[in-house]
Amino acid sequence: MTKFNRTNVFCLGLLGALALTACSDDPVASKSYGTTEEKNAFWNETANLKDWNVMKGSDIKLENTKSALLGRVSLKKSGDDLARAGIAYDVSSPDGSPADLSQGGDGLCVSYKSDFVVEVRLDTEDYASSSVDKDVPFVSLNMKDSGSESHCASWEDFKMKKSDDTDGSDVVKKVRSVQLVFVGESGSTGEFSIQRLTPYVRSDMWIGKDGKSRVETGFEKGDKGTSGELTFFENSSEAYFDWDGEGDFSDMAERIYYSEGLYGNVVFEGSSSSPDVGLEFLVAGKTTKNDKDFIYTADVSGLWKGLCLEYESQMDIVMELVPGDSSTGTLEKSVKTMTLAKNDDMEKNCAVFADVLNGSDDILKHLAKVRLKFAKENKAGTRFGIRRISALVPENLSVKESGEFEEVKPTQSSSYKSGKSFLWDASVDGDHVDLGISGATAGGVWTNSPDEMDTYSFGFPDDVEADDNGNVIASLLNKHHKFTAYVKSDDFLYNLDSVATIGFNTVSSNNEPADISAWDGFCIHYSTYNFIRIALVTDAAANKYWYTEVEYSDDMTWGKVSWKAFKNIDEESSEKIEDVIGKITSVRLQFPVDGEFVVDKFGSYDQCGN
Repeated sequence: MTKFNRTNVFCLGLLGALALTACSDDPVASKSYGTTEEKNAFWNETANLKDWNVMKGSDIKLENTKSALLGRVSLKKSGDDLARAGIAYDVSSPDGSPADLSQGGDGLCVSYKSDFVVEVRLDTEDYASSSVDKDVPFVSLNMKDSGSESHCASWEDFKMKKSDDTDGSDVVKKVRSVQLVFVGESGSTGEFSIQRLTPYVRSDMWIGKDGKSRVETGFEKGDKGTSGELTFFENSSEAYFDWDGEGDFSDMAERIYYSEGLYGNVVFEGSSSSPDVGLEFLVAGKTTKNDKDFIYTADVSGLWKGLCLEYESQMDIVMELVPGDSSTGTLEKSVKTMTLAKNDDMEKNCAVFADVLNGSDDILKHLAKVRLKFAKENKAGTRFGIRRISALVPENLSVKESGEFEEVKPTQSSSYKSGKSFLWDASVDGDHVDLGISGATAGGVWTNSPDEMDTYSFGFPDDVEADDNGNVIASLLNKHHKFTAYVKSDDFLYNLDSVATIGFNTVSSNNEPADISAWDGFCIHYSTYNFIRIALVTDAAANKYWYTEVEYSDDMTWGKVSWKAFKNIDEESSEKIEDVIGKITSVRLQFPVDGEFVVDKFGSYDQCGN
């Protein structure tokens, strides 16, 4: 093998902060399942390089430098074509209990060089029993030619070789070791270098399934609709697009709606080795006057740590960061480029800015445009498909926000009043929510609505048990530390007794009202195939409630909704949110359409990212 000829950066579904949480396996509901252990700072650039250890039976020589963990691997000769050797990081707490790697975020980026395929693995058994041949959830990092690329995977992408029953999402809260296993030809030798592990949290800006042509960059300074609008560039004499589908799809939004993404081929003509063909969007938009464009810039340095695509492409995709001059409204020529390598199947790959900016974020402080150019060189074909554009962000900034914040003062107020804030963490609090409402000791207990087979049914994991009232929440949280289920439902039902629901009373089961205005709204950490409705109930018997929705996300993300985002179920009512926020009897999460969902945190408006 050629030494160090490939460099990859891998983003996988581990942790978004460098402090891990230890978990207890004691099967008791409504208890603390762990506390944060500072010892479990899984990686902090250099200090913990020494904490990786060679796994039993592996022949690896390790060397620590100030900036990397280096290793030379000698794979044993055997009768098999492939052999393995590995290193492991003990993430368990001092008392040996496992760690919850899901706390604080969704991912981790690993920057490395390797002469081997690398498997990233999660083991729940005692660290001393770690084995390279053991079947545990893993993701494989294939060798690629690109040197500034990230390969991303959600917890569900971690699979076992011999079983489909368990994946990373099943073990993430009880991991004892993280392993890097090097796979190559039996008897071969080679080297690797681990340079950096950093948090990975992805915030979706454009999803093809939504049928929209605009990337939600979060910056809008120009004419309406110009920020983030996806456009394509081509040259009919050198390269142009042949889009999928019949009919005239000259309108980008119509094309995206039709195919739930962008799919097609690039037709290369002529002799140019690098024709200009691809997609682009303005970060902050533009203003057009007298047929002249003034292009705005945005400072993304504190928000975007990289950009990600979910794509398949027989061509390398060159991502170009184009800065602008904020005084003249023109583009600058000092473009930075990163390459996302061609692939055979749909992958979630990222370009990490730190890998190309060499410590300087000046270009990010006045970013004007992002271009995605299809490279003619090194192509395996001309087919491509793109269905997601995301930003790598700090964990506490990965938030889908609904409704502009505005303080709401109740016109009527119950004698039961909430505290300023609260946060329910499934892995810590079980089925009880500490709402901070004085005297309401019977409130804040999560329960599920019983199945109504004519309209809806819950598909909870098989190992949960219902109590005498049909409530499975205590058992579910005890065993899985999150709400997770599949709901089968008649679509878009709005009667409270006809919708699959998980919720809690604010005061007690007698439905006394409480003034919850001080919370300002809610934050929810979730994923869902469709959407989750949040309901504020004032009179369940009369089907009176206010509601809002958090939208589709197949990655765990924060949804943030202010009181102003809520709508009255009774469209003819003249009531305002100010008239009801002081007399809420229960809060409910509703699942009105078919699909899977996960919820592991729920709190007041100020708690996103905690």
